[in-house]
Amino acid sequence: MQFTSKFTFIILFTLVLFTSCTSKTKNSFSISGKITGLNNNYLVLSKVEDIQKKTTVIIDTLLVNKRGRFNSVYFLEPNIYNLTFDTKTLQLAINKGQNISINGENIKNLVVKGSTDTKLLNNYETYRKASLNRLVYSVRKKIKEQKKLGASEIEITKLRELEVENYKKHLNELTKFIKDSMGTSIAIYPTSTRWNGENNLPFFKELVSNFEKKYPTIEITQKLKNKINLLEKTSIGSVISNIEMPDKEQTMLALNTLKGKYTLIDFWASWCPPCRAESKLLNELYNSYHSKGFEIYGISLDSKRKNWLKAIEKDKRVWPEVSTIEGFNTPISIEYGITALPTNFLINAAGEIVAVNIHGKKLKEKITELFSN
Repeated sequence: MQFTSKFTFIILFTLVLFTSCTSKTKNSFSISGKITGLNNNYLVLSKVEDIQKKTTVIIDTLLVNKRGRFNSVYFLEPNIYNLTFDTKTLQLAINKGQNISINGENIKNLVVKGSTDTKLLNNYETYRKASLNRLVYSVRKKIKEQKKLGASEIEITKLRELEVENYKKHLNELTKFIKDSMGTSIAIYPTSTRWNGENNLPFFKELVSNFEKKYPTIEITQKLKNKINLLEKTSIGSVISNIEMPDKEQTMLALNTLKGKYTLIDFWASWCPPCRAESKLLNELYNSYHSKGFEIYGISLDSKRKNWLKAIEKDKRVWPEVSTIEGFNTPISIEYGITALPTNFLINAAGEIVAVNIHGKKLKEKITELFSN
């Protein structure tokens, strides 16, 4: 009887140990390779905690031998990881069971293999940069050229408006790339910083729903769900909660004290040329419709108080302006997922969003329409 009990215990212990090891193996991945000419004899692996805030947590230090070789196995869930060495950082989208190899004669010419998710992320980044160059940077280049040729302020403003509209087209192109090429890859998490709900919210909701079915328990599933909640919060029909921030006299100014029939919440910064160019239109609209109930609540994402105040004065921003001088780390910027400028929300007296990110001619037409009724 005693022998049977011991034998049974050994079998049960072996089964538990085997199950545990099998579970770990299923969720494991490896990183190995050879990079010659490194200045340091180690690589640092970190996990991306928050893709928007760009916060990371160090996971491990991989030792590199004299021949430049390194090899390590990890039992971690699928996520976005950074591998840093010397002055370079590789962002890796790592799924379970992947054996990633990184090889190169120097850090400028590296070949990464063994991760389809990382390949998709790299393809996305290549496409994103090409789209940005074609639609946005090309306009900025033209603006510089036109300024040198002495173009009028009207012509420059039109080009600034084109830059803003082209950035929207850029975001839509990125959405199409995700839809056509990325599926439910781990690599979609980094792309979420550029998701917008103006026209694409139904697609992103479906995408995250499918992602959750595939990865119901991992960290980034919840983060993607949080992103959807944010997009819903900032979409037409949603109600903006009260915002309270310090004005240029450092007096706290609450959004709900403005009492406008319609209020434009304008996220901008002194270093943002399209924002500065739009100041003239905002002045025009404010002068024409403020007496009828139009208000502007400007939120600067500057990080230098002097620059903010100088821009307010130069651009004649006479409406309420607030800032905590924290740049994109401004709490309200993080709360509303602001990742690009200019960004605006037009709300009615009840705080309900009636328009999102309308600029230039479209903004003028919308305000004119609202106050013509």
